[in-house]
Order: sequence, then C-alpha cells, then structure tokens
Amino acid sequence: MGGHRYKMSWVQEFKEFSGDTTAHGVKNIFAGPNKFCKILFLLVWIAATIYSCFIIMSSIITFIHRPVGTKYEVIIESSKEPNKPQTIKFPTISVCSKNKVKKSFLEKEGNELLKEYWETIDMYDRGEAKILSARLSDPDDKMSSISNMTYEDVIRMGGPEQNRLLLCIQRNELCWDLPELIDKNYVVMETTIAGRCWRINPDGLIKGKAGDWGAMRLVFWSDLKDYGKRSGDSPSYGFLVAFHDNGTYGSTLNSGYVMSPGTNYKVDLSVKKETREPPPGGKCDASLISTSYGDYNEGACIMECKDRYLHEKCGCVNVRPPLNESLSTVTYDYRSCDLKEWVTCLEHYLNWAKNYRDPFYSGDWCSCSTACKETQYSAQISSSGISAGYANQVFNSQQSENSLLKQFAVPELNISYDSPEDVRENVMVLDIQFSSMTQSEIRQIVTYTKENLLGDIGGVLGLFLGASVFTILEFFQFLFFAIARHCCGSDNKPKKLSSNENL
Repeated sequence: MGGHRYKMSWVQEFKEFSGDTTAHGVKNIFAGPNKFCKILFLLVWIAATIYSCFIIMSSIITFIHRPVGTKYEVIIESSKEPNKPQTIKFPTISVCSKNKVKKSFLEKEGNELLKEYWETIDMYDRGEAKILSARLSDPDDKMSSISNMTYEDVIRMGGPEQNRLLLCIQRNELCWDLPELIDKNYVVMETTIAGRCWRINPDGLIKGKAGDWGAMRLVFWSDLKDYGKRSGDSPSYGFLVAFHDNGTYGSTLNSGYVMSPGTNYKVDLSVKKETREPPPGGKCDASLISTSYGDYNEGACIMECKDRYLHEKCGCVNVRPPLNESLSTVTYDYRSCDLKEWVTCLEHYLNWAKNYRDPFYSGDWCSCSTACKETQYSAQISSSGISAGYANQVFNSQQSENSLLKQFAVPELNISYDSPEDVRENVMVLDIQFSSMTQSEIRQIVTYTKENLLGDIGGVLGLFLGASVFTILEFFQFLFFAIARHCCGSDNKPKKLSSNENL
C-alpha cells in the first residue's frame, strides 16, 4: 500500500505543477470536464512533446553541420581619406617569355657544353637523361666541367633581360614616374620553372580608374630571331600572361593567357573576391594562410608539393620558390639542383608529374584544400594586329647608336632588327583596363546560425507546448523539489507568492 501512496504522491505533485506552470494545456490533462477530454489532452500533449523533441534534435544536428549558402555583393572601393576620388587597385601582372633560354646565350663562345646539355635535358627524355648523367659523372668527359652550375642559373642567365619590356605607361605617365611608385620598383624579374618572368606592379601600389582613362599599356619585345632550339619547337611563340593579386605569384596560377607577338591585346578586367567557410560547413582550411609561393591558393599548394617531393628524393629542386629565404614557415631551405643533380632528379620529377596528372591514382598525392580567402581577376580579351603606322613609329624612335633595337641585335648570329616589319613581328602591346569600378564579392555564409536554432526551438516549444524559457525553469524546479522530498525525505516546497506580495 505504501508503494501505491508513493505513486499517487508523484501524480499529485505533477497535478499541482500542471495547475501552476505557464505552459498552456498541461492543466487540462487533470482539469478537463470529463475523462474523454482528459485522455484526449494527454494524447495530444504526448504527441506534441514527441514531435517537438524530434524537431529540436533535427535543428541541433543541422546547426552542428553548419550548412552554408552563397551571398553575392557588389562593392565600390572608396578612399579612406575625405574628398579623395574612388579608385581601384591594379593587379600584379606576370608576363613570362616562351623563349626559356635564348639562342644567343647557348651559341655564345664557351657555352657549347651548356647548349648540348640544355637541348638534351629540355626534351624530358629518360633515356637521353641517363646518357647525359653518365657523361657528367665521368671526370674525363668535358661535360663534367659544367656539372656545378645550377639549373636555375641557366634559366636566369639565358632568359630575356628586363629591357625587353619596352614601355610601361599608366594614366599617360611612365610607370616609374607615378607618384605611388617613387623609390619603388614598378617591375622585378623572376626566375620560374616556366622561364624568366616580368612581375609588373609587384607591390600592388598602382591605382586606377575604369575605362581608357585609367588604362595601363605594356609593350614587350619577343626576340623571335633569338629563340633557342627547344623553345622553337614549342607550338606557340610569345608570352604567357597572368593577372593576380600582389600577394600571389603568376607561376602558381593554374591558368594564364598565351599572347603572341605582332598583336595588340585589349584586356577588360573585373575583380572577384571569394570568402569560403571552413569545415564542417565548407571545405577550406583556415590554417593555410601563406606559403613559400605567397598567399595560399591551390596552385601554390601544388608547387610546394612538387618542391617537397623533389627535396625528399634529390635534396634539391629545379627552381627555388620566390619566398624561399624570407618566409619563416618554409619547411625546407631549398636549393636549386646543379646540372648533374638535375639530370638524376629528372626521373623523380617525371614520376611526380605523372602521378599528379593521373586522375585514378589512389594515393593522397598533393591533396590541396581551397583557399578561405582569394582575389581573382577575370579578363575579357580582344586583339588585333600591330598596325604599320605604329611599327614605323617605334622603329623611327630606335635609330640611335644606343637604341634598344641595336642592343637586341647579335651580328655574329645574323640577328638584327633593321626594318619596321621586324618591329611589327616582334612587338606585343598589352592595353589593360577595368570595365567597371565595382568589385564582386562572393561569400560562403553559414545559413543556420545559433539565432536560427534558438528561434526554431522557441517556435516549436511555443506552438506545440505553449512553453517558454520560464516554463523550462519551472519544470527543473519541480523536478528538484520533487526528488528532494521523495528521495531525501525533505519537506521543503517552493513557496507560492500571493497576489499581494511584491516581487
């Protein structure tokens, strides 16, 4: 009988609680007009409670997985100083010559062995590389005398010089005379695995306006008559051009634009900034910020993967990364392979390239996350041939003894540029402008936040159970005192406030 009284006391406790709680409908389970209504209210309350728990658990699971959506915005960059006009930041422009090592360098007296080496190694043929390796290892073979020169040195010394950038104009001023570039470099030369590259606006200091008024003009000389044998076997002449943020390097970009000499290109740029969410909602890795190739992006990750692999297999790399010596987070202090090491290392480089290109390779080969923040420049390009009038103008301006056309000539190889037609064939003009002052920003955002979670939980509790935060507090208070009375023998009960008492 004591057990029966114990059970009834719990029911009485809950009945008393149902009459005092702020949750609507619970009291009708005990205070309904008849037994049928009480059972009906009980069934409805149980069903509503089960459904509310299901919705709340689903909402919590959704919140944990942090689903994301895409938000698109158009922004206009404005000056931080009052009364200053709106401007837009010009990209860094990387222009790499397709003439990796010039004929005049390889044909130079004393470079006969370098010529033989380069024309062999640049074929990327495993069999020829083994023969060359044996010759470099034989002290009686003259080829061994060049074994200590590095692969990077050959590209640096044999590639085009900076003066092949004939002209740089922006806002109708020479680039080196722009106010923002005083005592700054408007161009630097880089040695990359693609060859020698001009890095124009390296610090991202040049500002501009949309349209022709803020355009930049670059004029390059391609040295068509000075193409080496291996470069001449390429299906295209000219330059590989990339537009990117100054925090990155053109050699890391997965795409670029091949531009031919004898052509005037008009480039209309637009800026797109992307911000992505890390897991669990997104796929980017927020810890990946900088690399030995500048700001993190997928291309920089691939290049670092290649360098790590070659360093582990050979103890050296073909060409050192641009921030090799200045970035504290670099795992290795890479060095460029000498010519003997590179012949041996070529086998490993070809294996790396084969495995990376293979979409069915099962290993975790250069698994690269997307960048969480990235600035991209999209280009719409149109072109036309260089006009005869412009070629005549350039030719006539280069008639002095110290002119660049005279410097580019190599008489012993019958290389000379002595007609407007030569100018027309070798000049590449690049006109770069922004199509608009606006920038597009695409952001991955979490579409289900803690505010959404609280709103859904509150809505479900309110709609189906008539409950609120205070109801939850009341329920826990009821449980605490009920357990204390029945398990610990306590007679303490929460004191009811009369309608005359002040809070």
